[in-house]
Formats: sequence, C-alpha cells, structure tokens
Amino acid sequence: MPAINRTRYDIYADIMLTLKFYGEAGISQIARRANLPIDRAKPLVEFMCKRGLVIKEENLEKRPRWIYRATRRGFEYLSLYKEMSRFVVEITEEEIDLLDEFE
Repeated sequence: MPAINRTRYDIYADIMLTLKFYGEAGISQIARRANLPIDRAKPLVEFMCKRGLVIKEENLEKRPRWIYRATRRGFEYLSLYKEMSRFVVEITEEEIDLLDEFE
C-alpha cells in the first residue's frame, strides 16, 4: 500500500486537533499525536505561533518547560480546514483510467 503524503495544511490541522483534544501540550506530545519527529514538529509549531494560531507559554511549575495552546484563530483555521476538506475529492485509479480514455 502506497504511503499517503500529507500537505503542510494537513499537518497544521493534526497539530490543532492535538491541542483541541488536550487543551495544552508540550512539543513531544504534539509531535507524537501528529505523527511527526520532534525536530520537524518544533519549527512547524513555532511557525504556527508566529501566525497567531498557537500560543507558547513557559510552564514554571512542572515539565514540559514550554506548553502550547490553541488560539481562537487556530480554531478558526481548524474549522475552515474541515470545511474545505469536504470539497476535496480523491481521484481513484479507475477514474484516472476513465479520464485517459477521453484524451
């Protein structure tokens, strides 16, 4: 079975779903739930922080030291992502064969 490649928008949605589920999470928890290596998750989450989708806060009481929370804008992104994904239709091999017949 071929591997399914995710777009960056799919990955952002996975990160947002993790934060929606947990409320707040450290980078290792985000990476694990979004199925990403930590070294790839860090820059993605930092990018999302810069865009106002996620807030990074220092956790002085316990580990992890830095925790991330979703913002209202982040939840809006997730809502829009879900709405748009309803319109995206995967083309099957059979449909590709049909398209080839008409060329």
